[in-house]
Amino acid sequence: MPVHPLADQAATLRRETLTFLRTPLGQEVWSWLMAQGHSFTMPASWSARARSHQAESLVAAESKRVADGMTFAMDSDLIQAARTVGQDQSIPLPFTADVLPAPSGMLAFSRQDPLMTIGPHPVIAATWGPPMDGFGPGVHLTWWTAMPEEAQEPDAAARGRLIPMNPDFDLHLSFLPRIDTRLLQPNKELSSGLLYSAVPLRTVVAAWYALTADTTTLSEQRPQAAVTQALKELKAKKRGVQVATTPDADTTHRDITERAAQKMSAAGDPDDWFKPSPEFAATSKKVSHGVFDPALDHQLDAGHRRIAHIYREAAAHWHRLETQANQKYPGIFANLEELRAREHKDWQPWCWVPSRLVSAYLKAKYDTPPRTALWDGARIAALGAWRNGGRHSILTTMPLQETAGDRAPVNLPTTMPAPGLGMVIDDNGTIHLLLACLDDVSDHGPADAELLLTSNYGDPAGMLEDITKLTLFLTGDDLLDAVRTTQAYYDDAAAVNSGKRPRSATDAETAQHTYSMQLFTGLLASICAPGADLLDAGALTGRKLPATWPPQPNILSEMTLWLLAHPPETP
Repeated sequence: MPVHPLADQAATLRRETLTFLRTPLGQEVWSWLMAQGHSFTMPASWSARARSHQAESLVAAESKRVADGMTFAMDSDLIQAARTVGQDQSIPLPFTADVLPAPSGMLAFSRQDPLMTIGPHPVIAATWGPPMDGFGPGVHLTWWTAMPEEAQEPDAAARGRLIPMNPDFDLHLSFLPRIDTRLLQPNKELSSGLLYSAVPLRTVVAAWYALTADTTTLSEQRPQAAVTQALKELKAKKRGVQVATTPDADTTHRDITERAAQKMSAAGDPDDWFKPSPEFAATSKKVSHGVFDPALDHQLDAGHRRIAHIYREAAAHWHRLETQANQKYPGIFANLEELRAREHKDWQPWCWVPSRLVSAYLKAKYDTPPRTALWDGARIAALGAWRNGGRHSILTTMPLQETAGDRAPVNLPTTMPAPGLGMVIDDNGTIHLLLACLDDVSDHGPADAELLLTSNYGDPAGMLEDITKLTLFLTGDDLLDAVRTTQAYYDDAAAVNSGKRPRSATDAETAQHTYSMQLFTGLLASICAPGADLLDAGALTGRKLPATWPPQPNILSEMTLWLLAHPPETP
């Protein structure tokens, strides 16, 4: 079989890329890019890893996508059509699974005829594959620019140090009904953070449309035997190259636009799609430590270094949960903020969004199984309330017994200064992180308000699915009675739902649970008491002006930590 030039070109780039990714040089490049501030899309669980381990995992994932997927090349007319559609932002490009030419793959180009250019840099490849762990339906996509020849090390190829291309941008791209606004809206309607990647993303998707167009012909072609052998030694699968051709660019352009229009029509009203919305204090790609940056720890005494360490552990944990929630349910917080803006009059003002509505939203909009939606609904309700209130968290320096009490905190709906608050408990070196919010249960519970607490139980690496919840109906005066009321309600609900009544807690078990609850409810009541005296922990470093309590909504994405040094005076 004669060698096809496009197949040989694509397979050679695949071989060079796999060789690069399989050597220590690949990890060096990723580590260097991350040190320069480049952000890569990765599972939230990886955020707790050292940067070198993150780089190792990212390179391994990219190597697997290149090794396992199919390889594609396009003739010049197809490339021209994809470029034209990609640059014309008046053409919406809905993304569905059937647009992909393969579940995973590599689309290869040349420096002379790239997919497009970003500044002076030609885009010579796109790679894609299944979503990374924790992400919703869609694909992980990376596009790559050619490494400038003058930037290569001397004799790079001979020394095994050749860098064939650089990862320019990567992302998780969701299938409909979730829509990436870059595929739907022109630049003037996009937020500034999306402008850089908008046209490249559209152009890659347009190339996928072109590859799967009815008028496109795909034929498997072979590269030179030496390239095929090298790919075999690299354990690459599907070593042939799918070469795509078209009668002419205009035909492909027409096919892309007509098919995209059909998908738009079939998808219904775009206003019903799940589009990410701009929001204040959105979850940042990286956790921010602000004045508690570890590089500045040497300026602090031992006590303040301990506070800085606690801040970073708490901020990293809650940032990881926010990130995981957004990966599992793309746009969830922005979508729930929109729901709240539309329907907040349907529930009490002290509740961000009732957890039952969050669970229902997960089931309806994300096709989440009922049991998962029930648990994640409470977790996301607590996170959302905390975010909405400004990400304020309180570290107590007192033993919990000092603020514990046997009264039910029924005044929280009038005294809680934010929809949600974080509580940070330093238990002999183990940091317990809790979120507290109020849930409107007036339509189905024995009280109007239910206190919802979520806790990591001292596990700094805990993920969303590891977070437990505690609830308490705010009724009566005695905490023990409120605990009994709460237990009885959920026992009755379990009996209705399962047809079998669970074993009731013994008096000793109820007393033990009440004791545990009073440690948390007492602390929260002290934080929210009118006479509470809380200090801005960041201001104690001398690096910022002190904020005043009660807290205000925060337009920044970083957490604010407060110190409760003594209980409020009893009036």
